[in-house]
Amino acid sequence: MSLVCRIVAGVAVAFAWVALPGAGSSAAQEATAPAGTGDAAAAVAQPAEGPAAGEAPPEPVADAPAGQELLDDAIAAKLEINEMDDFARVLDLCKRAIDRGLDESSRKFAEDLYTGTLLDRAAMFSGAILETDDPDPQWKRIRAFALRDLQEVLDRDADIGAAHLLVARLESLPGGNRERAVESARRALERLGDDSLQRAQATLVLASVEDDADKRGELLDQAVELAPRDADVRKARGLHRLLREDYAAAREDIQAALAETPEDISTLEALGLAYMMEEKLDEAIATFDKAIELEPEAAGVILKRARAHVARGNRDQALADIGEVIELVPRELGPRLLRATILQQAERSAEAVADVEAVLEQEPDLPAALELRGLIASQQGDYPEAIRNFRKLVAKNPDNAAIVSQLGMLYLINKQPREAIRRFTKAIEIDPEEFSARRGRSDAAISIGDHPAAVVDLEKALALKPDDPGILNNFAWLLATSPDDGLRDAPRAIELAQRACEQTEWKEAHIISTLAAGYAEQGDFETARKFSQQAVDVDAGEGGSIQEQLKSELASYEAGKPWRERQDEGETGDGDVPAEPARAQPGPAGDQVAGDGPRAVSEAQATGDDQAAKAKPRRPFDD
Repeated sequence: MSLVCRIVAGVAVAFAWVALPGAGSSAAQEATAPAGTGDAAAAVAQPAEGPAAGEAPPEPVADAPAGQELLDDAIAAKLEINEMDDFARVLDLCKRAIDRGLDESSRKFAEDLYTGTLLDRAAMFSGAILETDDPDPQWKRIRAFALRDLQEVLDRDADIGAAHLLVARLESLPGGNRERAVESARRALERLGDDSLQRAQATLVLASVEDDADKRGELLDQAVELAPRDADVRKARGLHRLLREDYAAAREDIQAALAETPEDISTLEALGLAYMMEEKLDEAIATFDKAIELEPEAAGVILKRARAHVARGNRDQALADIGEVIELVPRELGPRLLRATILQQAERSAEAVADVEAVLEQEPDLPAALELRGLIASQQGDYPEAIRNFRKLVAKNPDNAAIVSQLGMLYLINKQPREAIRRFTKAIEIDPEEFSARRGRSDAAISIGDHPAAVVDLEKALALKPDDPGILNNFAWLLATSPDDGLRDAPRAIELAQRACEQTEWKEAHIISTLAAGYAEQGDFETARKFSQQAVDVDAGEGGSIQEQLKSELASYEAGKPWRERQDEGETGDGDVPAEPARAQPGPAGDQVAGDGPRAVSEAQATGDDQAAKAKPRRPFDD
């Protein structure tokens, strides 16, 4: 081996690990250190003494092998690496040196230098993905280059644990080979010896691809035991605990990570998220503030602070933050949709529509934007427009029971109960447990006078949500007032109405009146009059929005007659094409009443009460 080769041998080995986690570990160095490196380093530290006086000079060294000069050039090139292309030059020189011919020790050194350089380049590629919070958009292509180099490294020496670890980490990323990630992580653990940090990272890989949450937690505990002060390890366990709603333990881990990297933006962001999920909004906002002070253009953190402001009720601050995010990342759709949602909730519909339209210009069929535009149209009373948007949404999500049910509700509000029933039925076919569809179909059935069908859905809805006051009230009203003799059930009506009153703290006049109807059906008109008067009084205290209806009921009970009611509503539109926009009539306490159509009739015939005949039916009450 030449003198230059011996002088730089130890330095070259160190370069092979500069970009790897746990750099400088004994296990890593042993994996790629060329034979005789230790001896060469010692020789440099203690130069050989010259010949003693009077001794003959040493015999001249024989001519070096043909490839030795190329190997010396390769070593020099390795020491001067500044950019990615320099790795290729070192690899080429090593290959040519070996092809030209080297003595045995130099050949071994050249082989190891080639392997180490490949590993260096793979580590450089990997670092551009794994060691940054903002990887290159072409990261998948970069990963392919890294995996190519790592495969060649392992083909040359399958016992390099650090190479297996890099393969595991790269394959565990989205779009990677999950099975290979697990296999490589396990092989890394077998070969990493006592390097606790790299062993912890291999364990993190196993945790990241584990589906079972309990097993994932156990693996994360092992990783923390191996490297308790490593920020990435502690943060990973903290985020896992956050998802398990173990907030105190999650914050402990994330704060431990922050103690090691106090100015790491992603860790501050994770801590702010932990506070948000624990509903400690002031602490969350303060944490996001600190992160933004360190990195003023951190759009993701600013957006999370905006969400915290929304939850805190700070609408103006939230809108200011979202505006800043939109300026930073104008092509991102999420911030505009969030701002549109806040504006819609603030009833600033024109501004909300402007944001939604801007989103739809970029992505015309984006489901979230279509849904929001439909909701805004509904809020404005333009139900045909709302229906058009939700029909597009259903076309994109035909198997989403909740969305299909929302479309059914729009048809119901637009006074198209039969079309609503068709949509609710489809939602129930998709998911028999879809509560909103059961509730909506029962309302639609009541609005067309099909009480037996309504009872079927009310029974199912009640089983799904036994304490829902709307279901309790509607079911009780039907059992107390239906003209169908075989359907009425006064004791059950009273029991359901009593529960509905308790759920609403006796503050809803229309629910108290339902209890009165139950007692009237039972023949207890004294109690019926008491609760009916209470309903009148409660409504008067709230502005008297249904005084006429409630007084009609009270008059019926004073006359000793129970209340009867059936609706028979026609369609305002033809199938999927609604006719003129039809606004739902306001019901008691702000509820929307679907079913006050022109052919809706109260049961005057059953009671013989002219005043009752003039009153509009009040059910169903749509939340």
